[in-house]
Amino acid sequence: MKAGIFFSFFALAASAFATPIIAERQLESQATQIDQLTDLVRQHTANMNATAASYPDNPSLAQQNDAAKKLKPDFDAITAALSAATTTLSKREFWTEIVARTGDSNPPSGGGSACDKDCLTIKIKILVFEIAYTLKFLIVKLGLACLLPLITPLIIALSGLIKALDKVVAGLLFLVGGLLSAILGGLAGGILGLIGWH
Repeated sequence: MKAGIFFSFFALAASAFATPIIAERQLESQATQIDQLTDLVRQHTANMNATAASYPDNPSLAQQNDAAKKLKPDFDAITAALSAATTTLSKREFWTEIVARTGDSNPPSGGGSACDKDCLTIKIKILVFEIAYTLKFLIVKLGLACLLPLITPLIIALSGLIKALDKVVAGLLFLVGGLLSAILGGLAGGILGLIGWH
């Protein structure tokens, strides 16, 4: 019994010393993960743009449906990547941990590779721009009706990621909603309204 208590106390003490190091490493990996996500999204948006460009302007209904079938694997891949990133990043309360331990809203720089709130906001904007401008091109080229079943899960996944990161950068959900509205124009209200983005 005493040995068990000793080992439990030892494990607790070891984790208390290790936690600031782990928090800093998680913080540094957060920026890397968002960069990797953006790179993956760019591969798929390039495919999507090329697919849509192969169809004529004002495509027929049959061409729209054919394009949607060809676009589905890339939409699904982006949606899955956003969902996976949300699962990972929502487990990491990076800024909360650091502020609680240091009382400072700026993370320690360690090796100089840590990303602060402004850096994270910029990375999220880049990701959102990549997705939103591709969606705009696809909608203009092919029409919304054939794409809506593909767009809705993607926007829901993006919303989940932004909501998870909004805990780190307050106001991010509002900022991204504004970006989508600015890029997609009147379409954004309908699309975001469908999923209850707020």
